[in-house]
Amino acid sequence: MAAAGAWLIGVAALMALRPGYCLHLFEKMSANLARSNARLQFTEQGLRILVGVALILRAPASKLPLAFEIAGWLLVASSVIIMIAPIRWHGAYGTWWVKRLKPLMIRVLFPFPALLGSGLIYAAL
Repeated sequence: MAAAGAWLIGVAALMALRPGYCLHLFEKMSANLARSNARLQFTEQGLRILVGVALILRAPASKLPLAFEIAGWLLVASSVIIMIAPIRWHGAYGTWWVKRLKPLMIRVLFPFPALLGSGLIYAAL
């Protein structure tokens, strides 16, 4: 869980310091998904499922067991749904967001993954 929390904090730092680059990465990933890149799709969703299962397994020992369990099951269920849906839908959804997000919006949103990652680390330890 600490690794997932640290990853979220790293994403938040990148959002705060390099929002244009974040948008570029998001655009590139969305374009790859739109071209039906199965490896990218299943890698992304597989990692989400791994974190979801880790949340479920860690729930009893965490400071917030119910929150961990619910979040874990939501991650697993949403990832399975995304894996079942056509890959191009996932890519189209990302492309839809890329067209609307601006670097300033990315920078303004950085506290959310930072707080989520910090809270995840705190609650897991």
